[in-house]
Amino acid sequence: MKRAVLALAVLLPTLVLAAEANAPAKAAPKDSKFLVDYLSQTQKDFLKSIDGLSEAQWKFKPAPERWSVAEVAEHIILSEEMFGENISGKVLKTPAATAEQKAKTQGLEDKILQGIPDRTNKFKAPEKLQPASKFASAKEAAKAFTDRRDANIALAKTTPESELRSHVSGPSPMGDLDAYQWMLFMAAHAKRHVAQIEEVRADPSFPKK
Repeated sequence: MKRAVLALAVLLPTLVLAAEANAPAKAAPKDSKFLVDYLSQTQKDFLKSIDGLSEAQWKFKPAPERWSVAEVAEHIILSEEMFGENISGKVLKTPAATAEQKAKTQGLEDKILQGIPDRTNKFKAPEKLQPASKFASAKEAAKAFTDRRDANIALAKTTPESELRSHVSGPSPMGDLDAYQWMLFMAAHAKRHVAQIEEVRADPSFPKK
């Protein structure tokens, strides 16, 4: 799991440059409500993107080297599980961050929110996060994702913001992040790939039903 987090982080450095170019000079801090709302909204967006798809639509590939909706969805779910385990099993168990560590995380929220969903640059997912036809239908994938995201939303709701901000760990394209920022990163990653699903669905050859 740690190796997959590291691999994913290494694949995304270009996103940081894009985010730094677009982020406000002084990013406003985000609060717990913002985090829960963002997790909830990206959950709704993902579920909407796969809702009601037929088997043909679910498995359609725009090109041999491109992922189907099924494959993108599986990647999102695998990533959700990986991020959730990393946050609860590692980041929140680290010692309380020092003032120096906290200072290095200041202002990274907007870079995450702008840079991670940006699909200008594409990357190959780490092997552990590569899809393997695990979900036979959109309905099955929706349930798997909902179970994981609901657990992560519950974690965000029940963990005081001060606690989320008190634990810092890496790696990420932006250096070490606190647990709050890792949760934003997780949701932004889902948003990035929902956009990929929409690209597949917009293909002229996407089945009508």
